[in-house]
Order: sequence, then C-alpha cells, then structure tokens
Amino acid sequence: MKSLIIPTLTVLFMAAQASESADNCPQLDLDIPESKAKPVIKTAPMRPLGISKHPPVCIIVSFELVEKPGSEGGGLVPGDIKIEGSSDKAWNIPVKVAVSRWLYLSKGIDYRGRQYVIYKIPSRS
Repeated sequence: MKSLIIPTLTVLFMAAQASESADNCPQLDLDIPESKAKPVIKTAPMRPLGISKHPPVCIIVSFELVEKPGSEGGGLVPGDIKIEGSSDKAWNIPVKVAVSRWLYLSKGIDYRGRQYVIYKIPSRS
C-alpha cells in the first residue's frame, strides 16, 4: 500500500505545480510593442478587498510614457493607462493604480508611445 501512496502523491504534487506555473495570460494580438523600459520605482498593487486566496493572476497593461510634472524632463510616468486583458478583473483597478505610480528615468528611453507590460501576480493560498 505504501508503494502506491508515494507515487500518487508525487503525481498530484507535480500536477499542482504544473497548473501553478501554467501561463494564464490572456492571448491578445496587440498592435503595440511590449515595453523595453524598466521603471526605477515600481510599486506593487494592493490586494483587492475580500480576496485572501487567489490563483496566479496575469494582467496586460498599456500606457504611454509622459514627462513627470516638475521633473524638468528627467522623469517619465505612465499616462493614459488601459487594461488590455486580465485573468482576474478584481485586480484591474489595483494594478492600474500601481502602474500609475511607476517612475522611469528619461535617460536612455527613446520610445514613449503606447506600449504594454505583462504584470503577473503569484498565487496566494
């Protein structure tokens, strides 16, 4: 009997890991590039009220980089932020708020037009 329990538990554990790492991002055909710019300040979203446990979440967010007021051209922030796709709509507003607080340094950033990022939130059990 013990010889059956260990292989069964191993298979169940591997299946749980596979479903955890499965790509749950919405498949979208966007006519805009994925952002290559990296923010120097990247805030995390607040967990939506009433959600304590959740599977992995994937949200695709698009924006344009605009000059941060008062930065004299040195800082850029995301503007005109849109959620292009989401695996859990409860996270849309918290992710949009978090992205609005990101800060980029304009040095080395050539492209400021509409672009997108894929934001992944790991599961919590």
